[in-house]
Amino acid sequence: MSSTPAAAKRGARRLSPRAYKLWSTVHLVIAVGWLGVTLGKLVLGLAAVLTGAPPRAQSLYLAMDAIDIVFPPLAIATLVSGVVLSLGTKWGLLRHYWVVTKLVLTVAVIVTAVQLEDHYVRRAVPSLQWRDDGTFFGARPWSAILLLALPAIHLLMLLVATVVSVYKPWGKIRRAKPAARVEAPVATVRERLFR
Repeated sequence: MSSTPAAAKRGARRLSPRAYKLWSTVHLVIAVGWLGVTLGKLVLGLAAVLTGAPPRAQSLYLAMDAIDIVFPPLAIATLVSGVVLSLGTKWGLLRHYWVVTKLVLTVAVIVTAVQLEDHYVRRAVPSLQWRDDGTFFGARPWSAILLLALPAIHLLMLLVATVVSVYKPWGKIRRAKPAARVEAPVATVRERLFR
């Protein structure tokens, strides 16, 4: 199922061709799903902010919250399948700038979505109130702006990660070489010990 140990040491693919195709397919399907959910959240949030009908806006926020249920599993599955692919190929997890960039973008989207976006969607639905002229009151305007900004930023970050994975720019990360070890002559050590 895997290639020879010597080839693995040289940085060759550690997954068999069949396993590599399987993991690549899994990663691609899950990542596209995650991208779709993020785009869906942006469209629903935009529609909720722009609508003049309070019941419709509340329904759109509830729909945004409903599709958000699949966001964490897709995000974690994308991260896990990406790590498996990077460790199972010549690219490695921390050996190339483009892999590290994708990893950082993925983790940043997950952390900001969990910490910020979910919180603001849940706050927007119950606090949503409207005047007779169709404008918000009771809901903070920055909350609606964040509801649009976060999915837009997440979508941009995921698109950048996709482009980076296709073009694989920047090359290898250079590691500092360990300093050469200088051994003291045996006579010098003896002289120090028996002074």
